[in-house]
Amino acid sequence: MSDDLLAELSELPGFLAYNLYRGDDGEELGVVRFESREALEAWRDNLSHRATWARAPEFFQAFWIQNCEPYREYLWEDGKRRDVDLTELFPSRSMHAAGFGG
Repeated sequence: MSDDLLAELSELPGFLAYNLYRGDDGEELGVVRFESREALEAWRDNLSHRATWARAPEFFQAFWIQNCEPYREYLWEDGKRRDVDLTELFPSRSMHAAGFGG
């Protein structure tokens, strides 16, 4: 995502976090978290965001989008399961990139 688009995303009400993970093979996985389905739909309908869709072939051979809602979530910490609101783990409006892979 461009810096301008990320800046706009970070100001969107209901945005929680954007994380980008890169595998050793160059594959990328982006995870965008929102507080609600309505916040996600607002991003989907954002004019700047929609304008970038036409440029996707310049950057991607293919990409897959999957919108999900949690079925079950919990935190496993110090050998114990903690049932907590996990949004506390994602500081509001956070964005970062990380590597993964073996």
